[in-house]
Amino acid sequence: MIAQIEHNGALRSINLDNGIDLSIRNDFSGNSPIFYKSEHPSLKTYSYGNFIGDLKKGGSCNVNQVNLNIHCTGTHTESIAHIFDSDETISDVCPIGLVPAFLVTTDLQEKSQTDESYHCDFSDELLITEKSLRKKSINSCDALIVRSLPNDSSKKNKNYDVNPAPFFTNDAIDYINKLNVKHLLVDIPSIDKADDGGELGNHKRFFKQGRTISELLYIPNNLKDGFGFLSIQIPNWALDAAPSRPIFYPT
Repeated sequence: MIAQIEHNGALRSINLDNGIDLSIRNDFSGNSPIFYKSEHPSLKTYSYGNFIGDLKKGGSCNVNQVNLNIHCTGTHTESIAHIFDSDETISDVCPIGLVPAFLVTTDLQEKSQTDESYHCDFSDELLITEKSLRKKSINSCDALIVRSLPNDSSKKNKNYDVNPAPFFTNDAIDYINKLNVKHLLVDIPSIDKADDGGELGNHKRFFKQGRTISELLYIPNNLKDGFGFLSIQIPNWALDAAPSRPIFYPT
């Protein structure tokens, strides 16, 4: 189905049947990405009395209970309530409709290659910098999707405690704020260093009422940088965050 959407005075066409899934599939096989010493998501068959929720064991239907760390085991979207005492849940702020979005791919830099700052000490970690983002001529949009290089399928099941993830400099987040981005989506487990002394400084720099951050995406290499429209699909949960399925529609 072809839809036409007016944006900034121009009529844009998208194919609603050809959306690109930017989430990491969770098959509960112990093969998900993990972060911050989290356990993998797991399933347990529900049983009660004579009922067992497993067709293979003679049950009338399949019924599973899920154990899931939302923030550390797969694609998720979070609200300001993740780091501040707020009544604003993810269902309150995650957009229901399509939002204009811009996808960029960025190289990583080492500390020795930049003079940009971070709010705590860091040494040899890899960084997403303001300089690398500025090279991309980003159009101001409600949503910004950042794909980091190298981009290979190991992101779908990487143990980030063994392979530390890159993170954004403070300068990069300040630049994103200047672009008036409301929804920031990244393919790393956090926009902050895994251990920044509990400050979560970049989260605090970015979050305002109505904003969201989506982390642990996987963005296919064949998807070109540029403008499109974004749908962030989540369950209607009254929590600070929820598992999510961002769908990108290039124009």
